[in-house]
Amino acid sequence: MQFIDSTGKLVDKDLFTNREPSLFAVAKLLATRLVNLNRVEVLWRPVTNHLLEVIIHPLNRLKGWGIDVITALVRSVIQCDYSTPLKENQRLQTLLISPLNELSSTSFADVQQKQVDCVLHLLHSSGDIISFGWPLFHNIVGAINNSQGKLSLKRVIKMAAIMGYQNYGYLNPNDVPKV
Repeated sequence: MQFIDSTGKLVDKDLFTNREPSLFAVAKLLATRLVNLNRVEVLWRPVTNHLLEVIIHPLNRLKGWGIDVITALVRSVIQCDYSTPLKENQRLQTLLISPLNELSSTSFADVQQKQVDCVLHLLHSSGDIISFGWPLFHNIVGAINNSQGKLSLKRVIKMAAIMGYQNYGYLNPNDVPKV
């Protein structure tokens, strides 16, 4: 935990200076998290919280690295084997998908685009095991704004179609919004 806190301080230091930020700290957060996938419940929030701070940085290069790392981590941890299968573990599913949902608070089109791409990937590769993540996916779809143009709108429609049709059997009826 001390390593993560120290690396997070390096990230924070770079966020609030006028010089070119170092990507070293972001890369180390990714490497640390990937090596410790078996300790996801302990390390997930500290690492993703630091990365969520990175994506609000005005420098596109640092912001891009932050979103790439968050989406890579989410894709990796969803594929891991856990003592209680992920399909049956609501708390863990919510923990792992929450950073994607938190990306919805940003207005950066590039961040939202990568967020949508990651959700599409999860729906295609792991839609059958993400039974408790549907409310978070609904929040993500609802938070996408119009500033991204036709390409993003097409991806959001595709994401909604996948959510509504291909994986309908996995939806909990309470998770389907009432119209």
